[in-house]
Amino acid sequence: MYTLITGASSGIGKALALECASRGMNILLVALPGEDLVAMEKMICERYKVTCYSFGTDLSLNTAAADVYNWVKEKNYPVNVLLNNVGVGSKGAFEKLSIEFYQKQINLNILSTCLLTRLFIDDLKENAPAYIMNMGSMGGFFSLPEKVVYAATKSFIYSFSMALRMELESSGISVSVVCPGGIDSNENTIASNQSLRGIAKRSILSPEDLAKEAISKMLKGKAAIIPGFWNRCIYGVSKLTPNFLQNMLVRRTFKRISMHKY
Repeated sequence: MYTLITGASSGIGKALALECASRGMNILLVALPGEDLVAMEKMICERYKVTCYSFGTDLSLNTAAADVYNWVKEKNYPVNVLLNNVGVGSKGAFEKLSIEFYQKQINLNILSTCLLTRLFIDDLKENAPAYIMNMGSMGGFFSLPEKVVYAATKSFIYSFSMALRMELESSGISVSVVCPGGIDSNENTIASNQSLRGIAKRSILSPEDLAKEAISKMLKGKAAIIPGFWNRCIYGVSKLTPNFLQNMLVRRTFKRISMHKY
């Protein structure tokens, strides 16, 4: 059996791949073509006693999800874990970003997850017990200025995952959605996270810590996974906080990070 991971050559996707490989899972890496993807495949094969193959594609393209599925079927790789991690963030006033960027963001953050899940659903049923884990965000629980479309895509992922979990509860497939807060996943996010203060700063996780907690809870059948103690505290408090106060706190936080774009 294989675990298929999208966006797997860097950041959170790389951490998820290494965490799964360390647990003895065979890995299928899907990411943009390039040296990073090739190096990841080689490293996993050398470091862990598992089988690992990679497929390079741009999942923002219309045919990419079908290309991934056809590759898996042609190679006869049985998949029982699907980790829909690929996505792209953004920061900036809504009208400042291009139509082309929003098309790419929605394709990566929403369509790739939806289409890959649809394509693999019958295979996952055949290979049950099976798991689907989709990459949401704590941003999906809030209205975020300058991250308007990004937050909306993550709200979709949360709703999609919870509804799909209900549909598949008797199929042998467990559906989870992981909703991280701030992650030090690349140079831009690290620079942005350094401007945070208080609980927001303490809530920042490394990709490795996120991956370890997310995979552990996915395998236990957890529905919504919010990694990190402080993130769970923030989420819990937000459920009891009036919207006007939430919005005030969000505005204050975003003023601190307004100089960074990612």
